Amino acid sequence: MYSGVVFGRLDEGLAFASRIGHDAIEEVARRSARQHPRADTVIGFSLGAFPAQLLAQEWKSIHSLVLVAGGLPPRDLGGDWRFDVRLSVHVASPDDWIPAGSLETLLHHARGPYIHRYPGLGHMFVDPSSPDYDADAADLFEERLLTWLEEGDHTRSHP
Repeated sequence: MYSGVVFGRLDEGLAFASRIGHDAIEEVARRSARQHPRADTVIGFSLGAFPAQLLAQEWKSIHSLVLVAGGLPPRDLGGDWRFDVRLSVHVASPDDWIPAGSLETLLHHARGPYIHRYPGLGHMFVDPSSPDYDADAADLFEERLLTWLEEGDHTRSHP
């Protein structure tokens, strides 16, 4: 998302994202999608949730979206939710980084979304480099994610 630029602190990454703007981040996401035309699943973590969701809403080749610590109402990304996109959401509960009502609006538009809330954890509970990291919750997230992905593979290969 940041074209290879890495930051030592969260606030540095947030400042960089603010400087380059959403349009630049969206273009990086679209360029990545063009480099992987056979990809059918996107995943976004935190600030990466919005470009992942954007691709799921725009690209007909994307059929599954995983959002971790993020998610927006579809109209905030300039479009409608594609009803054929599977959605799996994993968020801390509560998560002060996610605007009130954002997930509820998204979940209202998605068909059969999987929502997993991880009570009492911090925003980036799956990131081992974050002070929010929780190894047990990260393992549970991974287990849930792999099961959900396998279910999607089965659905696509056996309609």
